[in-house]
Amino acid sequence: MSASDPGIYFKLIEHDRDVLQLVSHNARPGCDTSDWQITILYYILCLYMKAFGRVCGRELQDHYSIKQWLNSESRLIPIARPYRKAEEWSRDARYEGRRFSSKEVERFLGWFKFVRQHVAGLLSTAGITNLPNIDSVEQ
Repeated sequence: MSASDPGIYFKLIEHDRDVLQLVSHNARPGCDTSDWQITILYYILCLYMKAFGRVCGRELQDHYSIKQWLNSESRLIPIARPYRKAEEWSRDARYEGRRFSSKEVERFLGWFKFVRQHVAGLLSTAGITNLPNIDSVEQ
């Protein structure tokens, strides 16, 4: 694996996708797991950002470095706002125990899809074609 190979992040995305399926479909009846769904989806976006960073020769080690890059890289500016919103909601879920209505989850999925598709397009333009299959996440 070369230093610019994003494969490690793709494996993590697939793992997170599988965990999301477990959390979403195997909770006991009446158990609201929207907090963990939002959190896992946000971390999938983080991994996409890290994968693209690696392709571009940047090792993004933390949320701060991702946000800095989002605000300074012209190709990423279009996704800066929805990415930040996703991060805010994830932080509310993790640290405040916030749960989300089905309408809010749907809204979050809109941000998720927009960011993921944008970064996937950038990865594709860079010649990366082995993107993880996360179709089940976007439904």
